[in-house]
Amino acid sequence: MPKKYKVAAGFTILGYLISLFTSGLLPGGVNLLVPTAFSLGSIFVLSRRSYTLDEPRSTERLNNQAPSPEVPVANSNSSSAVEPEAKMEQDTFWGPVMEYIHVIEEMVISESQKNTLDDEIVEKTLSLLSRVSRIIPQLKELNDGNMNHNIQRLIFKDLNGAINPFLKLGGEAKRLNRRLLLNGLRDINSKLSTYVETIEQKDLIELQTRMDLIQQRYRSAD
Repeated sequence: MPKKYKVAAGFTILGYLISLFTSGLLPGGVNLLVPTAFSLGSIFVLSRRSYTLDEPRSTERLNNQAPSPEVPVANSNSSSAVEPEAKMEQDTFWGPVMEYIHVIEEMVISESQKNTLDDEIVEKTLSLLSRVSRIIPQLKELNDGNMNHNIQRLIFKDLNGAINPFLKLGGEAKRLNRRLLLNGLRDINSKLSTYVETIEQKDLIELQTRMDLIQQRYRSAD
């Protein structure tokens, strides 16, 4: 039997024994109230004790159920930077271009580790590929067919066609002709600069158009 029920039974028995003792002293109706009073008293005491015990238990349950501290998430800016590139790789036109850029990057890094490309060539090639990757979203927005074709040809034919023959050269031939490759990379980078200027000019025209429209709508009459 649980302890609390034993305590209740003890109070009831005690009340009954006392009522036997007081039966000759109190009127019958009043004497019947003695065991009842003890029973009610036992219920009151047990309910108070139960409340006192349940309160810390409830607190403990709440503490156990409290949400754990939030785990820090990755920097949102980093996530935002990754998402456009992932979407770009799903593009039917630019996806293969982005994929081939990664292929050339991996190839250049691998050849660098094998010491078949010197540091300057590696640095300028990776810098060029990174620049192309940055302007592709703007080129997609600009949607200039001729410019898009030129970038595609630059990656698939021109740049790849310059690096692969150079890799086939022997050590001394590479040393003597490395400047040819570096000059080619410089020319490609210069062409990219003209594309960037075209994009900036387009953005500038758009900005001027927007500002003219805002002035027409919101400038107060003099």
